Amino acid sequence: MLFEALPARYGDCLFLTFPRPGDRPLRLLIDGGPAGVYVSSLKKRLDEEAKAFPAEKPLNLDAVMISHIDEDHILGVLDLFSAIQDADQRKAPRPYQPKWLLHNSFDGLLGEGEGSAARALDAPTVLAGLGGELAFADAKSLTARLVLQSYGQGSKLASIAAALRITRNPPDQRLLTLDAKAPRVLQLGDAKLTVVGPLQSGIDNLRKEWAKWKAKQQKKDSASLAALTASLDTSVPNLSSIVVLLEVNGKKLLLTGDALGDQVVTGLEEARIIEKGGVLDVDLLKLPHHASIRNVTPKLLKQVRAKHYVASGDGTYGNPDRATLELLEKIRPEGGYTVHLTYDAASCDATHEAWGRGRKGQEYVPAEHSIAEVVARWKDKGKIAVEEGPVKIQF
Repeated sequence: MLFEALPARYGDCLFLTFPRPGDRPLRLLIDGGPAGVYVSSLKKRLDEEAKAFPAEKPLNLDAVMISHIDEDHILGVLDLFSAIQDADQRKAPRPYQPKWLLHNSFDGLLGEGEGSAARALDAPTVLAGLGGELAFADAKSLTARLVLQSYGQGSKLASIAAALRITRNPPDQRLLTLDAKAPRVLQLGDAKLTVVGPLQSGIDNLRKEWAKWKAKQQKKDSASLAALTASLDTSVPNLSSIVVLLEVNGKKLLLTGDALGDQVVTGLEEARIIEKGGVLDVDLLKLPHHASIRNVTPKLLKQVRAKHYVASGDGTYGNPDRATLELLEKIRPEGGYTVHLTYDAASCDATHEAWGRGRKGQEYVPAEHSIAEVVARWKDKGKIAVEEGPVKIQF
């Protein structure tokens, strides 16, 4: 198995290939990164794969997973599906052929009919409720706009997938969530994917916030909309990310989306993969939410011990977080593992500094935020290995 974390700016774009003797490999794509990543990274990698298997036309993608509805995960996949749809409309051969779409739509998370949430969050209504375009001048409101836009993108993705006849959440299109009594297992050739998140409690909380907003919608209560967007910004990435434990040929990879670390551990415990308070040894842990310290918790790093830790981020929003790297070092000072960064530490620091400039309270302070300093120390001591740049790990 080859695991790759492609350069995806501040998002995620994971590509896994599973070789089969005498046949083409099985392929799993998880997320597609934000705007621009399809052209800069994903399309290049898929075209490289197509050149390696020239008889395979179109190139098969056995499963495409969207960990959650957020623009830094979904847009690249939306661009991918749009390229396939464009080929159909031009009556040209499809470049790629996805078989499965593993995706929890916003409507599904809310328990609504297909398209209901998108209609309720109609852009003009939202803009009016938040005071028009000028209301998005501050960072908090801008986040709200991006969050709301992501749901429209998710709805569009679902529509295109249906038009392309891509099977969603086989075999029955149910939400991919943790069922503690009978954990959902997807089989991709020899690879087994056990769904350990999202937790039903997180989805229930999201539905409560949605119900509150809908009850106040007729009153055009702008405060309720602001509260909803704040809740969505937290709930959808953190509490409703699809988390899977992938097992193949004795190897274990824990892929976490933007989930909260403690919720990941709870999912593992509820699925009875570990005992309460137990430890899971894995070959790879994709650090949640681009290695943000808001999501990577002591509990996660103590109870999930990996040989490889992957942090996907370019410094935007301060991720990967220096505090996360220091927490890992504190919990596992003995080393003997490798930390993989999708961009080199120095460029992450430079991007972080540029992003923080002019953002009150988020300015870049080298002594507090520089990950290059941590990486240099690790390389000097030699206990913790570091790899910088596009991630390729052969298992």
